[in-house]
Amino acid sequence: MREMFKRNLGYKIVSLILAVLFWLWVNNQTSVQGIYGDQTLTIPLVLRNQPSNIMVMTKLPEVHVRLKGNNPSINVKDLYAYVDLAGSGPGKHNFAVQMDPQPQIRMLDLEPSTVTLQLDSVQEKALPVHVDLTGTPAEGYQAGQPMVKPASVNVRGPGTILNELNKAIVEVSLTGKKDTVVTSSPVLFRDKKGNPVYGPDPSVEVLSASPSSVDVVVPIQPQGLNSKDIPIHALAQGSPGGGMVLGSVVSIPGDVQVFGTAEALKGFDALKVGPVDVSGLTADKSFSISSDKITLPQGVSFAAPTTFNVLAQILPGPVEKTVSNVAVTVRNLAAGVEQAQAIPPISATLKGLPAALNSATAEQIQLWVDAGGLAPGKYPDTRVYWQLPPGVEMVGTPKVTLSLKAHTS
Repeated sequence: MREMFKRNLGYKIVSLILAVLFWLWVNNQTSVQGIYGDQTLTIPLVLRNQPSNIMVMTKLPEVHVRLKGNNPSINVKDLYAYVDLAGSGPGKHNFAVQMDPQPQIRMLDLEPSTVTLQLDSVQEKALPVHVDLTGTPAEGYQAGQPMVKPASVNVRGPGTILNELNKAIVEVSLTGKKDTVVTSSPVLFRDKKGNPVYGPDPSVEVLSASPSSVDVVVPIQPQGLNSKDIPIHALAQGSPGGGMVLGSVVSIPGDVQVFGTAEALKGFDALKVGPVDVSGLTADKSFSISSDKITLPQGVSFAAPTTFNVLAQILPGPVEKTVSNVAVTVRNLAAGVEQAQAIPPISATLKGLPAALNSATAEQIQLWVDAGGLAPGKYPDTRVYWQLPPGVEMVGTPKVTLSLKAHTS
């Protein structure tokens, strides 16, 4: 073992010395470099107090500063100049280039001493997402209509650039594809000539999208097949519990793309999904149904595997409400006949779902009796007719006493 350590001992010692020297050199490169005497440095220009709704559209220059003094504790890599944007608005402005004072150091010169910056307001805009397909599928295959989720994104950036955009872009390659392409693609931006959109510094993005990527499905199908978008009809069975009722049942997505020959797609105008069982439900519930669980007409297939989310909305059942002091009018009085006395206001008991019933007022309720063909006299238990707000019905049939007399001039 001792002989092994002695073997090539000289080379090992030299290697150790070189490693130590290299470590010292690297450490010296990142160590503090002080300022001694008269020095001219190139330092970055940064922004200070930039308003959140303002973006700088001018590339910031480097600054040359001449310093004099002695301070070995200063790391020159930490030095920078700045412009103060506090209170600035959109437009072209001149700003003084400034630098924080350093201990024991005097600034002799700063170049440039001022800069002209173009400022723009930050705005937001919803843009539709366009799928840019590149390449071609494998021989004998063709691409169907791309599907994007979400179909639009919210874009934030400088107003002058944002105003020139009318869409966001995602790129999807179809080269050699035989199967449906399902991918998540980043949102990109192109100008009207198709060129990438940059700010003053190409390395800094000035536009941001929310979300920053979207899900894209591009159906790939054998050539000769047609595609068709058909609506989805969600079905339900059973009855909710606890006095609740089924308000609605909807599918997300609300339509789906299918493939088939023209003959197979003929007459296939809607897809029924479900039924989902709502028995005993007392709250909303979402059901997931995979496309492989759904039977399609012969010769028809889904463009891509899909999961349908069927939402059953459960609402409180009908309730009753009594509305007081509802006026009853008289219609169709015969010639020469008039009311002997006004019909007193009555109370009407209404029934409906809480949302519709709670908004019903006496002014929205029209009650009347039909005096058509009646001679002067007293008519007890005269049937009352009504007109009610949508979703509201009358409980029972109100009756009143109608008194008529001959018209006196």
